[in-house]
Amino acid sequence: MMPTQSPPFIQKIKGGCLCGAVSFEVVNAFEKLFLCSCDQCRQITGSAFASNLFVSLEGFEWLGGAGDIIKYQVPGRDISKSFCRVCGSGVPWANGNGTKMIVPAGSLSEAPDVAERVRIFASEQPSWASGLEQVSAHAAFPESPRSEPKR
Repeated sequence: MMPTQSPPFIQKIKGGCLCGAVSFEVVNAFEKLFLCSCDQCRQITGSAFASNLFVSLEGFEWLGGAGDIIKYQVPGRDISKSFCRVCGSGVPWANGNGTKMIVPAGSLSEAPDVAERVRIFASEQPSWASGLEQVSAHAAFPESPRSEPKR
């Protein structure tokens, strides 16, 4: 009798919105993390760039709150954004041809395993987002010079 081989262990990680209304689980094996500085991604995120991971539909599962998701499609473009109707957090959405889920990296509750990080549309990065490695870093809000010491 031949021994049966068990399938390889597939690690999954969870994610969701800030208020907890929307939750999902995804296979933790991402080929690329795209950091996109295009004008549309900056506007849609309100930040210097969007941080998106791509995964096959088979590797993604909604756990709750799919009815609380609103999708905005940029007219005439293959650019969209999905967000929680309760708290406004960005949540995953299917790409234009429906073959992949685009997962905002910040919506994950654990660090993703990513084979490659790629900056795209770097030519559209605003000047205020350049040289961030040289900006002072703090573990929390820095103390204000005018604030009273805690007693």
